[in-house]
Amino acid sequence: MEHLGVILSALFAAVATVITAWFTYNQKNKEKKTDAKIEKMKQDSDQLLARNNRQIAFIYGELGSLLNRLDVDRCFIIQPHPEHKHMFLSVFLEVDKKGRSMVKDIFSHIPMSEMGSFAKELATKPFIYLDDVDAQVTDKRTRSLMLMAGSTHIAIKQLCDANGSWIGSLVVENIEKHPLDIEAAITDIKNAANTIQFILPPVN
Repeated sequence: MEHLGVILSALFAAVATVITAWFTYNQKNKEKKTDAKIEKMKQDSDQLLARNNRQIAFIYGELGSLLNRLDVDRCFIIQPHPEHKHMFLSVFLEVDKKGRSMVKDIFSHIPMSEMGSFAKELATKPFIYLDDVDAQVTDKRTRSLMLMAGSTHIAIKQLCDANGSWIGSLVVENIEKHPLDIEAAITDIKNAANTIQFILPPVN
């Protein structure tokens, strides 16, 4: 019996050692897999950031080119956000003629509920042209923001993704009663929108 006790003790000790070694190996294996996943996520995030930066730089170039070609006061993009759950409207990308104030300073994180009829028009109308903001914009909150920014003549081209979902709006405008030659501008505006809409990064 004494020998059996020794044998059992040794056996239990061996089993415990094997179990401990297995748990240690398993934990290290899980940690390696976790580290690999984290590294992959970091690489993917870095690649996405770099791609977004290139796309944003390209879009700024398109807006600047459009501003110069049409000789207008502002070109900017209104975007609904966050992605897949549109709750706000903001201007993030904007190019202005020298000396003009930036509309994005006042048009930022506006709750969609505060400008519902304007948001509906942006989401449903492919093209909007307003040659008298004060008289034509019925949404009070929208009219107030536009007049505060000095907006008078505005052309708005809807931007859609590959699935046809609204992701933003390209806006070209003049201020201080300076007319916008819409007949001459419409082709350029549509071409710029077609170039921008499939590379426009979402806002979260």
